[in-house]
Amino acid sequence: MGEIKQLGKVQFGDVVGTAIKEHWSGVLTIDNPEYTEYVEFKGGSISGFSSAERKKLIGEILTAGGHLSPEEVKRAVDHQKKNGGRLGDILVELEMITRQRLEEAMALHQMSVLALCLSAKDSELSFEPDIALESKK
Repeated sequence: MGEIKQLGKVQFGDVVGTAIKEHWSGVLTIDNPEYTEYVEFKGGSISGFSSAERKKLIGEILTAGGHLSPEEVKRAVDHQKKNGGRLGDILVELEMITRQRLEEAMALHQMSVLALCLSAKDSELSFEPDIALESKK
């Protein structure tokens, strides 16, 4: 692991431009009074991100998006407790949502989290080279 680079209050887009140009690998932390986001880079490309917003449960995301009712989510969670498995797979298996709709809803949620990163103001940014996103979760 390399030394953490304190980048200060800079725009996320400017940092991404530098990361691409310099082929960064590691984790960028966006620390804001309201949230903390983590963006992983590998060879200068964004390879993943994590945040409190992204960690919402899949049932919460689908309910908030109007794709499922709270009762449907509860029924799927009860099925999961009895039989195991991933909730998204269970929702598809129980025909509460199509695989395509599930993937679209999750992609839209991920895009909204990334948009939050892009619009970050008054955030302190730092970069820790040569670490993986899993170490920040």
